[in-house]
Amino acid sequence: MGNRTLLATAVLCVTAALTLTACGDDKKADAKGAGDSVSATPSPPKPVDPFKGLTPAQISEKARVAMTKLDSFKVKGGMTTDGEHMTFDFAVAAKGNCHGTFTTGGASAEIRQVGGDTFMKGDEKFWQQTGSEEHSSSKETDALTEMLKGRWVKMPAGDAKADDKFPFCDIGTMFEKDEKDEKESHFTRGADTEVNGTPAVTLTGKDGAATQTLLVSAKGQPYALRLAAVGGK
Repeated sequence: MGNRTLLATAVLCVTAALTLTACGDDKKADAKGAGDSVSATPSPPKPVDPFKGLTPAQISEKARVAMTKLDSFKVKGGMTTDGEHMTFDFAVAAKGNCHGTFTTGGASAEIRQVGGDTFMKGDEKFWQQTGSEEHSSSKETDALTEMLKGRWVKMPAGDAKADDKFPFCDIGTMFEKDEKDEKESHFTRGADTEVNGTPAVTLTGKDGAATQTLLVSAKGQPYALRLAAVGGK
């Protein structure tokens, strides 16, 4: 999984359905004689490592491939860039549709992508911030806010700002293979852990000044369950 292509997601969470199978027999064992009893406590089987023999880079690649095969998933988390913190919560479908919200600086906006078109609906504070960032006058900003608050706005195709802010609406972009990152991967495998009850392996690595931690499911498909990137830009 490419380091650079995943930095934008910051913290990645995928919810997978787990099937639990109960084993047992309600029938009592027949006793050979009165007062006889049989008791056996088998030793628990040793957990099987699904990634035995694989390098950390190979585990990361398995996770990347598994994510590209999903029909849909949810991504939720936060990121801080240039001192500005953003939180986001999105549902993404392989066919290109996505829907979610992001909040930054106390302002929030809803994003919906359908059939290749992207729409945004921001609250009053969001449009006030937008006007300020565009160096509009107070009068122009107030007029913009009054006109757009609470309304869906279609974003121009190829809008660079939209592409930069919402890469998680495009599964292909999020999980594209980065040959350079794969060759220069410095992931190491750490202690096993759990994410919401699902066993996971821990991979850590450096991407320039950034330190990344990737948790990959060790049960079922090797989905990427969580990603944290700290430091760097």
